[in-house]
Amino acid sequence: MALVALPVFVALSELPEPAPVTKETRDSYRAKIAIEGLFAGRGTAGEQAGMPLVWFKLRNNGQRTVTEVRVHVNFLNEHGDIVHEADFYPVHEDDYGIDRNNKPLGPGDVWQMSNIRYYMPQGVPHTWKPGAVTAHVESVRLKE
Repeated sequence: MALVALPVFVALSELPEPAPVTKETRDSYRAKIAIEGLFAGRGTAGEQAGMPLVWFKLRNNGQRTVTEVRVHVNFLNEHGDIVHEADFYPVHEDDYGIDRNNKPLGPGDVWQMSNIRYYMPQGVPHTWKPGAVTAHVESVRLKE
């Protein structure tokens, strides 16, 4: 039995065009992580008395899983000027952070601190107006 090779010619114009690839970037995905319930004030009891405190939760409104989120918080004075800045990493896969929660944030998931735990940033000056903060998602890392 002999094999015979037959030439096969396909015109390039007859090949289907590949579908456009729209890869979502980390920068574009940041907008899909919502910061909710942002609260900042000074502690009123125990070791936290007088200390600046920050609390918030995050919601993943996208379709990708996020393995790290960095939240940037600006502390403002009575004139609305930034007097201090701090970064927090509430979602991460490493063993660091306030709650050692090293679980990724899946689509539709919410990350939330307990109601009695807060971030306590260091170095916030006395010129900060308690409660006056802004926050945004600075960066995310997407699960591949």
